[in-house]
Amino acid sequence: MTDLHGWITQQIKRYETAANDATDGPWFAEHPDEAWGEQKDAYLIGGGKCLATLRYDRNGHLNVDHIELNEPAAVLRRCAADRKILEVHEPVGYERACDGCGFDREEGYYVDHINDCPTLLALAEGYGLTPAILATLDRPEPLKPAYKPRGPLPDTSRVPPALRGPNWKARR
Repeated sequence: MTDLHGWITQQIKRYETAANDATDGPWFAEHPDEAWGEQKDAYLIGGGKCLATLRYDRNGHLNVDHIELNEPAAVLRRCAADRKILEVHEPVGYERACDGCGFDREEGYYVDHINDCPTLLALAEGYGLTPAILATLDRPEPLKPAYKPRGPLPDTSRVPPALRGPNWKARR
């Protein structure tokens, strides 16, 4: 599995694939005028042809309006906006903290792990994230930075007093 950031990326890709495979738009709902005693069906038009005929009752007309509002172009716009949010809220290097949630010099990152980012959790909710799914997501631990020996410490016994700080100690 992947972490929360990766899971959202997978969901966006799924929506984009479905939108790209759908009939080109623009899609629009057609509600024929009714004469007395007639009950007309609602039509969903996309790519210059009728994509669906929904029954003449109120639900059919409301459903065709809903489908029109969720046409492929609208889905692709929402996916593009969500990708921009993902760019801002991405894991930081080996720490796995959320970069978009800010940094405090004393405390470090405001959100220590990408899976805890409130922005990503809200975004994921729109793609159907449940507590059960969240529990199955990877929670990689921060990687330890590679230790690089620095070599011998420099001799600081001859540092002038004007350059010494309040906690200065001479090293030989």
